[in-house]
Amino acid sequence: MDFSLSEEQQLLKDSLEKFVASEYSPTQREKLLHAPAAFSADHWQTFAELGWLSIPFSEEQGGIGGGIVESAIVMEAFGRGLVLEPFVDTVLLCGQVLARSGNASMAEQYLEPLIAGELQGALAWQERQSRSSLEHCETEAKRQDGGWLLNGEKVLVSNAAANLLIVSAKQGDQVGLFAVPADNPGVTLQTLKLMDGRDAMNVTLTDCQLTAEHCLQEAGLQLLQQVVDEATVALCAEAVGAMDYLYQATVEYSKTRKQFGQPIGKFQALQHRMVDMFMLTEQCRSLLVCALCSVSDNSETVTEDISALKAMVGRYGRQVAEEAVQLHGGMGVTHEMNIGHYLKRLMMIDVTFGDADFHRRRYCNARYAA
Repeated sequence: MDFSLSEEQQLLKDSLEKFVASEYSPTQREKLLHAPAAFSADHWQTFAELGWLSIPFSEEQGGIGGGIVESAIVMEAFGRGLVLEPFVDTVLLCGQVLARSGNASMAEQYLEPLIAGELQGALAWQERQSRSSLEHCETEAKRQDGGWLLNGEKVLVSNAAANLLIVSAKQGDQVGLFAVPADNPGVTLQTLKLMDGRDAMNVTLTDCQLTAEHCLQEAGLQLLQQVVDEATVALCAEAVGAMDYLYQATVEYSKTRKQFGQPIGKFQALQHRMVDMFMLTEQCRSLLVCALCSVSDNSETVTEDISALKAMVGRYGRQVAEEAVQLHGGMGVTHEMNIGHYLKRLMMIDVTFGDADFHRRRYCNARYAA
């Protein structure tokens, strides 16, 4: 089977790698971490101008009709440079829920500014007792005066710069999805800093009033799971990009760092460890290709393939990062050394939408449950 990229996909990959190489040196990234939104508004506008924000949307919605493979190409390149801009949160989560919800008025209102780079989005689904389960939802939505009234709390919502929140809320025995402007009087935001330096927020909804059209789907759990699964694959592509960078950076470092009068890369024991880093990275890349094929073909094993990928990325991503830190020595965990930032990002990817243990259980349930 041929897994090579098409000409268009290769051009996309080349343009992304060129951008990361020129705009995301460790020094440039460090400056962006201290910006008000912890990313660059200029970079985001560049993404819009280059058409990257329109990749996963249909031509009818103003996009270019790309799929999960193109999204993975973007995220793998972003993973190599630890790109901070919230592509997953705005485009692959918020944008895809809007695009697939069937709510034409909300899609028309929000998708155009999103693709143009004028709107930031976020998915507010996680609660204090969620334990990574999308089905657990205590936030309530009640009908009132022809509209909706939302009450509850969402925690660790990625992308604190979001103008629009996609909020999950229960109504009876169903979980609905609602488009909530961040400046709604019933919304209170508390910003917090995550381990990898990115900004997130806790969202409190207190008698948050919405019109009827702001309900994207009254029974939206299946749509939410589908969008989150595909975003999980994209996050794993980012992790593979980060792992590949760590392996290559460690090999290059081993050629210049000398001990006992010779480069440490000449020591056989360290060579074996770097080979292990390469093998673990390629195993995760193989599982990524498998998951991409499953999503593209709408395979019956898509849940198993995605969870297998996420479980292995969570386990091996951290292992590769820890090996890179050890082979760089104690300075590997310093803030000034780029390697430590990759370790922190891979740890955050592991816990996003369920850690390795969560997805091992999900895999077993999908594969072996009667």
